[in-house]
Amino acid sequence: MLAPLSVLFVLAAADAEGKVKKILEDNCTACHAAGGDEVSLEGKPSRLLSVKSRATKKPLIVAGDPDASYLYAKIVGAKGIRGEAMPPGEPMSAAQKKAIKDWIISLKPAAPPPDATPTPTTDTPPGPSTSTGGDGGKTGDGGAAAKPKASELEPKVRKIFDGKCTSCHDKGGDEVVLAGDLGHLTKAKSKDTGKPMVVPGDPDGSYLVSKLTGKGIKGEKMPMGDDPLPAAEIDVVRQWIVALGDEAKAPAEPTDGGTTPTEPTPTEPTPTAEPEQPADDGGGEEPAKEKSKPPFHGVFQINLPTTSTLGRRTFEFRIDHRFGQVGTERGAFGLDAGANISYGFAYGILSGWDVLIRRTNSRKGYELGTKYVPIRQEDGYKVSFGGYASVEYLRDFPSNTANPWAGNFQLMLSRLWFERWSTQLVVGYSLRTNHSPNVQVDLPNDGVDGAVKVRDRRGTLGVGIASTVWLGAKKRWGIDLEYNLPIPTNVFFYRGGNADPNGSNIGSWALGGSVKTGLHLFQIFITNTREIHTNLYAPGGATKNPFTDRGNFFFGFNLSRKWSL
Repeated sequence: MLAPLSVLFVLAAADAEGKVKKILEDNCTACHAAGGDEVSLEGKPSRLLSVKSRATKKPLIVAGDPDASYLYAKIVGAKGIRGEAMPPGEPMSAAQKKAIKDWIISLKPAAPPPDATPTPTTDTPPGPSTSTGGDGGKTGDGGAAAKPKASELEPKVRKIFDGKCTSCHDKGGDEVVLAGDLGHLTKAKSKDTGKPMVVPGDPDGSYLVSKLTGKGIKGEKMPMGDDPLPAAEIDVVRQWIVALGDEAKAPAEPTDGGTTPTEPTPTEPTPTAEPEQPADDGGGEEPAKEKSKPPFHGVFQINLPTTSTLGRRTFEFRIDHRFGQVGTERGAFGLDAGANISYGFAYGILSGWDVLIRRTNSRKGYELGTKYVPIRQEDGYKVSFGGYASVEYLRDFPSNTANPWAGNFQLMLSRLWFERWSTQLVVGYSLRTNHSPNVQVDLPNDGVDGAVKVRDRRGTLGVGIASTVWLGAKKRWGIDLEYNLPIPTNVFFYRGGNADPNGSNIGSWALGGSVKTGLHLFQIFITNTREIHTNLYAPGGATKNPFTDRGNFFFGFNLSRKWSL
């Protein structure tokens, strides 16, 4: 009976440790990374059993005793800690604290039941019948249970590959397939070198590991064009390969001349993709929730800001490009009809707080902005809610541009439905949005017959919607929609109003598609506005009926790339 109980205990502890590892990665390892001044919290949390606080020399983890574990004390801000509670300025949720506490409790070795009778060994001759392998060092139930099986590790390896590799190494492609069941990798070879991708039991002889570490390879280290895998994730891959070797050796073990082993091997059910989750202990607190994906892949939909943010200590470079009018004569569908381009740099200061600066050739404008999203659906809320604010300076000649200084304020409310459909409402006000240097308005009751020249300092009040439908099993492909409507009243400035009577009067729209590969996001679309920066697109689009003039709209694309610092 002890062997199955031991296996269940190990599986539950491994599941809890995986959740704690994710919590520490999301909240702590930006500062507590390997090679830094602070204690490293990267890798497997169980290694912290042998680590002490540098400030107090207290053990970070005491197996089975959260109150004696200094890591837990720092997280909850208990009395007696040195310095402030962690993470500074952004406490963990109650569910995350409970997950860490439960994991520490689970580390306490399970006591045998009072009526358990030790298995007699006096009549059992020593031999390989009690060994899990031919190495002579892993014998007995305890040793076998303590070592994870390949079937338990493969789901973790799949998750790593799904996040970083399968955008290129998917089924139907030219590369070695890393999607779905991974058992075929023991028979696959590198197309470049002919070396075996996976040698069961030998990580160092497996070309898959070599490509992840960059040692002795042909071509680039993987994932190509992305940040390298953390050492902890590579270690999971190595453990899986070792476990494959253990399973391959097990059936070939001799059984002492064909006799029945002293301890019969219990029949185990076919392993599933994930270990069974431990039952709720009824402690009254909510269990830790898995962190979901943000409603949108990008921090901007097409022009409108989204509630998605970069994340702490993450840098992004972005290019937005709008070609000329598609129906321009000899314009090659707008490709030869000029272009508006914006280059932007953004940085995530905290989770939910970004800053950015970008520059466009339209009116030679600069925009300095910040986004703050305190309520995020990916953190367990029903919706995401936040705001975006920016200031703009247009340094074009005064003869070409009026109101060179302007500002913008936008509120965003979004939700991801059914893990497939993202929707968002945006309400915004932009200051001093009429940048035409020659404004003629027919003012009522001014005693003048006809339009007179004025200095228009009005702003624009607008309402926008953004939506994406995610396609494919991995939800990397999307169909994107955006519409922004300036409120059509002459209290505000808008295209088609009294200061721009020939304007479109329908707002701005865009329709297209997107794909996310690793840390890249690419969008291509058609739209009725060439403007990119907030104050310039706010008054509405440049064209009205898209089906006139052989195509009265514009092609455009957005491209962004993120790096974690």
